[in-house]
Order: sequence, then C-alpha cells, then structure tokens
Amino acid sequence: MNFIKKIFYSLPFQLLLLNLRRNRLILLLWILLFAIITGKFARTYGVPYLLLDPEYMNKVGFRSLLILGVSFGIFIMAYNITIYILESYRFQFLMLKRNPFPRFCLNNLAFPTLFVILYVYYFYHFQLEQGRQDYLTIYREIAGFFIGLIFTLILTMIYFRVTGYRVFRWFTQNLNDTLSHQKITRVGVIQKIKMIKRKRYHVDYYLDFPFTPKKVENFQLYDRDLITKVIDRNHINALMLQVAGFLILITLGYFRDNQYFQIPAGASILILVATITMFMGFFSFWMRGWTMYALVALLFVANYAIQFRIINPDYQVFGLNYNTKYADYSYESVAKLSDNQNYVNDYNNMIGVLEKWKSKFGKEEKPKIIFMCTSGGGQRAAIWAMRSMQAADSALNGNLMKHTFCITGASGGQVGASYYRELFLKKQLGENINPNDIKYIDNMSKDILNPVVFSLIVNDIFVRFETFSDGKYTYVKDRGYAFEKQLNLNTEGILNKKVVDYLPYEANATIPMVLLTPSIVNDGRKLYISPQPISFMNAAEIQNADLLQSKVKGVEFMRFFKEQDAQNLGFLSALRMSATFPYITPNINLPSSPSMEIMDAGLTDNFGVIDAVRFSYIFRDWIKNNTGGVVFMCIRDSPKLIPISKKKGVSLFDRIFNPIGSLYANWDWIQDHNDEYFLEYANSFLGNKVEVVELQYSPMPDGFEKGNISQKEIDDYVNKTWSQRAALNWHLTQKEKDNLLKTIYTPQNTDALKTLRKAVYGGD
Repeated sequence: MNFIKKIFYSLPFQLLLLNLRRNRLILLLWILLFAIITGKFARTYGVPYLLLDPEYMNKVGFRSLLILGVSFGIFIMAYNITIYILESYRFQFLMLKRNPFPRFCLNNLAFPTLFVILYVYYFYHFQLEQGRQDYLTIYREIAGFFIGLIFTLILTMIYFRVTGYRVFRWFTQNLNDTLSHQKITRVGVIQKIKMIKRKRYHVDYYLDFPFTPKKVENFQLYDRDLITKVIDRNHINALMLQVAGFLILITLGYFRDNQYFQIPAGASILILVATITMFMGFFSFWMRGWTMYALVALLFVANYAIQFRIINPDYQVFGLNYNTKYADYSYESVAKLSDNQNYVNDYNNMIGVLEKWKSKFGKEEKPKIIFMCTSGGGQRAAIWAMRSMQAADSALNGNLMKHTFCITGASGGQVGASYYRELFLKKQLGENINPNDIKYIDNMSKDILNPVVFSLIVNDIFVRFETFSDGKYTYVKDRGYAFEKQLNLNTEGILNKKVVDYLPYEANATIPMVLLTPSIVNDGRKLYISPQPISFMNAAEIQNADLLQSKVKGVEFMRFFKEQDAQNLGFLSALRMSATFPYITPNINLPSSPSMEIMDAGLTDNFGVIDAVRFSYIFRDWIKNNTGGVVFMCIRDSPKLIPISKKKGVSLFDRIFNPIGSLYANWDWIQDHNDEYFLEYANSFLGNKVEVVELQYSPMPDGFEKGNISQKEIDDYVNKTWSQRAALNWHLTQKEKDNLLKTIYTPQNTDALKTLRKAVYGGD
C-alpha cells in the first residue's frame, strides 16, 4: 500500500490524472493518433498508412522514418509546452528549480511513451506484412524514427536552456516589463497564484535526470513577484516557440514545389496536430473559463468571413478564365445549349466518328464495338484499370484500343485508362513505346498523397498566397495544384495537355473517346467533358423530348463555358474534377452564377455503365446495322458479389446511425443494381447483341497464382477480406500493389479474358 501511495502521489501520475481531468481537447488528439496507428480510424480510406507506411521520395525507408520521428518530436514538445503553460503553476517546487521545463517534460511522458511503444509495435508488424520488408530494413527504419525523435527533443531542451540563461535574458526582462502590466496578462497570472493558495497539489516524488525518483522538499509559498516573473518568462519562451512553429509552416509553403520539402503525409499530419495543440493551449491560457464560448464565437466569425467572401475558400480549375463575366447557370441557359439544332449537328458529327472507327476494319466486316467502363476508387482503381487494359490487350492480340470506341467511368479508373490511352497514342504516332510494359503501372502506383497533404497543412488551412500561371491566366497554388503536378511527374509529363488536344485523334478514331463526367453538386446533373460536341448526352431524343417532358440531365462543358475559355482547360484538371475526393482533392467551383460546384463522378455513376448504355441507346440503329454487337467491358475495383453480413444485436447507436450509415456503406451496391437494369435494357434495344465482361479486383491469398490454393479456399478468403482490399486513397502499400498486379490471374478474371476474346473474335 505504501508503494501504491508513492506512485499515486508521484508527479508523473498526478500529471496523467490532471491531463485526463482538465485537458480533454488535447486528450482527444491523442486518442485520434492512437486510433490511427491501431487501424481503428478510417482504415478503408488508408489513414493508418500515413503513419505506418510513410513514403518520402516514393520510398519507405530510413529518411522517411527520420522525418516522421522529427515530426512526432515536434508534437511531443508542443504537447509538453502546452501542458506546461496551463498547469506548471500548480507545482511550484519544480517550476523554481534550475531548468524546470526539461524536468516537467520528463514527468509528463505517459502519453508519448505509450504512443512510441505502440507505434513501434504496429509499424514493425505492418511492414512485415504489408510493406514486404526484411527484419534488418525494418530495424534500420525504426532507428531512423528514434534518431529524429531524440534529435528534436534535445534541440528543444537546448532552446529552453539558452533562452532561460543567455540569449533571451535581455529580451525577457524588457518584454516582461511590458506584458506584466497588461491587464489580461496580470489577471491570468494572479488568478493562478490565488488558485495555488486555495488548493495545492499533493506531490511526494518526481522524476529527475536520468530517470531518478526524488522526494519533493518541504517548501513555503514563494514571493508573489518572484513567481510572477518566473511564470511570465516561461510563457514568453513558450510563446516564442509557438510563433516560430507557425512561421516555419508558412515558410515551408514557399518550397512546396520542391520534392525534397514534400515530407511524408504522416509527418504533415503530426505537424498539424502539434499546431492545433499549441493553439488550444494558447487559447485556453488567455481565455481561461471563457474558452468554449470564445471558440464558438471564433467559429461564427470564421463562418461570417467565408459567407461574405472576406475569406475565399473556393478552389478553381486551371485553364478557365475567372476574370470575365460568369456563365448564367439556370435551367433556361442549360436547355438552350441542348436544343434540337445542336442535338442534330452533334448526332451527325458522332455518326461520322463512328464511321471512321468502322473504317479501321474490313468493308464487309461487322466488328464488335467495345465500351469500356472503369470504376472509381483512387489509386487502386487507377492501377487496376491499367493492369486490366494491359491484360485485355494481350488477350486481343494488341487490338483492345482498335475495338474500343468510348471509355467511361469515374475517379481513379479514368486516370488509369487515360494514361493507357495516351501511351497507345504515343505508339500510334511512331514513338517506341509498349503500353503493356510493367513500368507504366509502376508510374501509376507512385505516391500522390504526400504533396497533397503537405499542401493542405502548410498552405490551404492557413492562407493560400502563392500563385502560378498556365500561360494565359493566374491561379492560386493549392492542393489541387499539388495533385496535378505530382500526377504529371508520376506519368512523365505525357498527360500535360489541353482537353481539346485530343479532338483530332478522337474524331479520326485513332484513339477511343474518353468521356469525363464529374457530378454537379448544385442539382445532381452531370458535367460532360469531352473535346467532341456531345449535347445528345444531355436530353432525350428530339422525337421523345416533348412527349416525355424530359428535363436536361447534364451540362456540356465546352459549350456552357465557351466564354470562359473552355478550350483552354487542362486535361489533368479535367481528370481532377472527375476524381475529386472529399477533403483531399477539394471540390471545385466553376465560373458560373450561381457557382457550379463539382464533385467526383462516382457520386452519380461510379462504374460508368449508365453513360455507356445511354450512348449505345442514342446510336442503337447505327450499332445494330454496322457492328456485330456491343461488349461492355467493366473494370471494377471491387467484387460484384459479396456475402450478406449477419445482423448483430442492434444498439441504441445502431438505431440512430444505421439508416444513414447503411446507405453510405452500400452505395456501390445500390449503383450495381441500377447498372444491371441498364444493361438488361441495352440488351433489349440492341437486339440481344450485348455481352458483358467484368474484370474484378479483390484481395487474394498469397500463393493462389501458383495453384497452391483451391478455388474454395480462394472464395472463402475473398468473402472474409473483400472489405480489406487496397485502401481508397492515393497511397498504397507494397503488398497492395503486388496484390493488384496478381489478381488478374484469378480464375474469375482469366475466364473473363477468355470471354472477351470469344466475344470479339468468336469461337472458343
């Protein structure tokens, strides 16, 4: 009992209780970090990868862990500085010792120590399983983490020692004379001294260097003026660190385009959490009991500033002119662009393109026409689309692009398909390129998340001040710019074109059309982006429009934003609009009145089937007369058939959140059912000349490709792990990359490739 009493009245334990009882907001940040490293927070979206698989310069290694260690050290010191400002006055015996802050940190390491232990444990096992690294490499990386962490802690301790005795002595004494007589400062300090008099914290032991327990000496309340000076000096030192940290963040924003400064996304997150921690501490100290009211008031002020455009949070698409009169976004203006004349002209133009496509085959031949539908899903969908197209091209003896007329879909799937199409175009133009080379999948699998999150932390959250020019117009650099720049680097610059640059190649059927269809948040319509005039996609056929009283279902980008220089739209920007992931690649605002807000194409059609079926319906007569039928080649980043989950006991929270949560969780499956209806309908209006080929990605057990595992074992594995497929973001682990490559060899996918070959060429 005596030992337990000593532990209970020790400074480390009392600080732990104090943090649990009084600093709940900071405690929430710790809980968030613990949830991330243990995989309990947003695993589906790959958030744990930010800390467990940190990439730097496209590699998880010593340097990336070193930077992560430095960042975690910054967070630990931010945490200690904040608690020191808020709570150190309660422990006079420590505050008036030589070098009080290092001693305070030593006794306030409960959360940091537990986090480091758990992090090393989870990082080690994660890299063994997901990173496919050997033991020696992992140990070297862990050593890098500790070197960065210890370096940061030592550097901060040196700072406090120097500022306490040399460099900042003059500054502190002079600034103290100014601040100490300010009413708000003096009230805060005097209030704390009064609290000490009313209630002293009982502490018998504390830790001293090097981790030595020491008994607290008996002491009386010191002179008030002396305590006031000590508190003022300590707070000024901490404030200087806070200001320095913020200035470092702003300065880093100037070097955002330099890949050496694009630190791992996890490191950026830790720096952000450190900044939030210090802000909360600073705010709590000055506001005292009014903290919550002040925070609410601050939120209202920020909301007012954004609402009345004092702060502009909008994100732009690059290529458009935002300095001219905005387009009128109304039903009348949209309907006018889809009138009968435009419909007829665009229909006839597309018939000419179809004829060009058919001319690639023999005059008497009726070739199969392929509509390729690629699903969204971030980087995993991009890699899977590339891998599937390479395999399908091999199955068709290099003729996949020859038979494909149009590519539809969403998000990452369209990114991968567009990259493959561009490689094919380069080959058609005479360059020595093999689109089926594995190195292009390696390019597509390179990290994009680091520069995006780095931009979010050092630039977008605080202030967007740096600009760039596309040659005609000037834009603010934001994380949308970071996304496009990194994607351009990863793909070796070959997608850095205007959308209209593809017009002659699509018009001559040299390459398939790529139809990008981001969603318009304002009213749920689609924004159709194509160099081809395609008003026929927006409304019902002329002869049926009045009869059905059909409303316009989409907006044709090139016509609608003609006066805003739509012809100047960059293709990378168009891809970004189609792949807008909430919070990562922000929603885009287009120059219209009211402002047209754009979101991911997957919101309305994640698999691209609806657009492909609609196109085939509009040109059904030509297709029936000139082709041997339609093949809908569906490239899915998820299995189509999944086990129905068993319903467990329903709690109160389940009853509250299930109606919304279930709808969100099953959104893909809801779209699947709708797609099935459309495909069945297509088969009817095309005279039973429709075939569907589906290439599906789902995680596979190791060794399946060698035939070491039975089909039943594979099915059981898929049923248990389908929800654990590669994360939905723009960073993947090595295991996920490997799994994406080998999944093409599943019996289901090999059968699908055989079906594709048979559908196009006939026979067995």
